[in-house]
Amino acid sequence: MTSHRRTIEEQTVWSSIVAVLGTLAGAALAGYAQRATDRRARDAANRQEVTRAVADLLEAVVRHREVHWLTVAARRVGDAETSEERSRLASTRSAATVARDRLGLLVLTDPALLAAAETAWRTAIRLPDIALGPAADGRFRPDVETALEAARDRSRSAHTALRIAGAAYIDSGH
Repeated sequence: MTSHRRTIEEQTVWSSIVAVLGTLAGAALAGYAQRATDRRARDAANRQEVTRAVADLLEAVVRHREVHWLTVAARRVGDAETSEERSRLASTRSAATVARDRLGLLVLTDPALLAAAETAWRTAIRLPDIALGPAADGRFRPDVETALEAARDRSRSAHTALRIAGAAYIDSGH
């Protein structure tokens, strides 16, 4: 009977050990699942924030280019530069800079996206650096017209490259 009692006690001990191990394994699995869920939620929130930041930079770059080209159009018809135009260019440049910086704070590990953002920003803010000079019959000197066309093309291409890099970053699940 003693050996039978010992067998029952051993079975009880082993049952208790198995129950404790099962409880510990369940707790570990639940903790792992919770961390994985939390990480997926953080990643999704980050993707949404990066999406907004890329869209904000794209919009800010477009606004700055728009103000620049309206200024160029005014110079072509002989209008003098105004303080309002200078103020709008400064405001749109600042908005583009803030949008670029925000994206740079959100994206730390994608050199392609960061380079595309920098290029789109830089090509837009450099547009007003082209010295226009006087216009005759709605046109500037040929070298100025060539510089304007090249700058427009660079800025548009950089804008498209940023949109593509942003979409690739977001699609990759960063």
